[in-house]
Amino acid sequence: MNNLAKSEPKPAMVTVRHALEQMKPQFELALPKHLTPDRLLRVVMTCIQNTPKLLECDRTSLFSAVMTCAQLGLEPDGTLGQAYLIPFGKKVQFIIGYKGLISLARNSGEVSSVSVKEVYENDFFEYEFGLNEKLKHIPSNFNGHGKITHFYAIAKFKDGSYHMEIMPKEEVDTIRNGSQGKNHTPWKNHYAEMGKKTVIRRMSKFLPMSVQKAAAIAESYDRGEVMNIDQNGEMITEAIEHKPEEQAPKAESNKLEKFASEIEAETETVTVT
Repeated sequence: MNNLAKSEPKPAMVTVRHALEQMKPQFELALPKHLTPDRLLRVVMTCIQNTPKLLECDRTSLFSAVMTCAQLGLEPDGTLGQAYLIPFGKKVQFIIGYKGLISLARNSGEVSSVSVKEVYENDFFEYEFGLNEKLKHIPSNFNGHGKITHFYAIAKFKDGSYHMEIMPKEEVDTIRNGSQGKNHTPWKNHYAEMGKKTVIRRMSKFLPMSVQKAAAIAESYDRGEVMNIDQNGEMITEAIEHKPEEQAPKAESNKLEKFASEIEAETETVTVT
């Protein structure tokens, strides 16, 4: 019998799954009660199966993006619209949807409700700022709503106060045109959803810290950066540049890079007898 061992590469999917299994204790510490490590792992693996290019990205950026999901308590399944894991070059970018921002606000315990709407030209829409703020929106009953003219968001807090934010379409378009993703699918195919996220981001500075962090991550994407939250809850930013790896800036506080290297070395091969 031939007892000589030979090594064969493990499939990337197996390697990543094993690495994420190893990270479950870290997820346990970060995740809120409504999301378990096992649930997060299942959702992430489904996301990777649906977007195989994620396996071609830098593993540290993948693990960092998943840790960000854990820190915020959001599922990157794309179905609920809370968050997404998107391959951007060789990096994995965590992208939050407007529904994810709303979920963070509601889960904070400080906000009783958040509503965000788009306004069409055939709607009745009236608002006023000042000492007697008001907003009245009656959607049109006509089959043709016309073009979008405004976006607005209203957050009601548990102490009875509220904050509202209103943005004309032109202002949203100015922000879109300054974003690196202006020509990408979300703005082209899901303009209303992206407009809603934009107005909530504008309002985020009046919302709980978890929403502010998520909004900062969204803004970093617009600047051409990758931002994630590490296992210590710290914001880690890395510029996306088409430069050799040794020239790319590295965040010293991000321990996941060392972890990724150790896992890669441990699970790179499987012994067959």
